[in-house]
Amino acid sequence: MHTVLGFSSILLVIGGSFFLLGMLRFLSDWAHRRLVQLFVLTMPLVTLGVGISGLHHFTGHSCFSALPLWDLFLGVVVPLGMVIIALGALSLGAVRLILMTRVMARYRTPLPLSVQTRVETLVKRLHVASPRVQICVCDRPLAFACGIFRPTILLSTWMLSHLDPQELEAVLMHELEHVARHDYLLIFLATVLRDAFFYLPTSWQAYRQLQREKEFMCDDLAVHVTQRPLALASALAKVWLHAAETPYLTQFGGAQLLVEKENPLSTRIDRLISPQTKTDHTRFTPISANVVSLLILFLVQGTNLLIILSLMNCNPLALLKMVL
Repeated sequence: MHTVLGFSSILLVIGGSFFLLGMLRFLSDWAHRRLVQLFVLTMPLVTLGVGISGLHHFTGHSCFSALPLWDLFLGVVVPLGMVIIALGALSLGAVRLILMTRVMARYRTPLPLSVQTRVETLVKRLHVASPRVQICVCDRPLAFACGIFRPTILLSTWMLSHLDPQELEAVLMHELEHVARHDYLLIFLATVLRDAFFYLPTSWQAYRQLQREKEFMCDDLAVHVTQRPLALASALAKVWLHAAETPYLTQFGGAQLLVEKENPLSTRIDRLISPQTKTDHTRFTPISANVVSLLILFLVQGTNLLIILSLMNCNPLALLKMVL
């Protein structure tokens, strides 16, 4: 029964996450959708914390000690294994940060004054703090924002040599929107949570949606400021043509690349050429939906706990007194 309690909790998290992701069809605002997706990624972390805290109080109770040895073993090993995987995901995320820092330091080159001036002009239009801009020597079209403590925009020399001034301005504005929305930090946390709970299908689904839609949102925001959708579409088209000639481009590892496997360039170009007005008809806010979902999850989880404890001939009130 102890094992049933643990696995039923995981199934409840998966069911609640699928329900929330299904509700996204009623939300068209990118920022609102991002809140729901981040909540789905953090939901397993909340339930894992509750499970680990309850494990300390419940394992010494007589009704638990009377269970078969294999049940007790799995009931302890499963949550501890989840914690070990989560710590491993956090370590992997730290390694990614270190590698990214070393790559940026190794391949950077002096920033042209014209690019720096253009960035400062765009920053004033956005009313955000000026990020650091670095140029890396690379014959591939790379443009991404990174940096947790100090926002940085990294451009490859290919971008400077192949894009005209308007196209380069559109790309810079797109990356500045990533900086303004703190996308690198959020994606870093989302990646750690995805790796920590890689065995949950909802974690992968929420992560893929978050990766794809952040590009759509920054495209929309960049066009709103520059009023040049065709300039960004043209820049993406040049990247697309280069990627078609060198397929390995889409396999290049990094953060927030201008071209991503999860985000087909053709879809982004179509959106820029033929923009569609979206109206948010939802009658709820993402915060209220997340809070209600969390309360329902705890309610169902509590009911699930009472049922299983009753089947184990345990007194729920006595266990509650142990916790309090």
